[in-house]
Amino acid sequence: MATTRLALSMDEDVVARARRLAEMRDTSISKLFVSFVCLMEQSTAAKTELPPLTKRALGLAKCDVTDDWDYKEVLSDALIEKYRV
Repeated sequence: MATTRLALSMDEDVVARARRLAEMRDTSISKLFVSFVCLMEQSTAAKTELPPLTKRALGLAKCDVTDDWDYKEVLSDALIEKYRV
């Protein structure tokens, strides 16, 4: 894979921290940055891909809620309807 040079601007403190971290991990700052980008990409993908059950539960929870909405009233109405004889 071809590589491209990239110039980044950051505080000297961050550069020093990156150098120490790269040295501790026995790698280069470039490889450290690549690892960071891959990790962030995976983290973002994990947040957007929810399990099916979670997606379904979130879909059930979507409703228009006004400032005067009272969950107790909604729950009471649902229980009355469920156990109506």
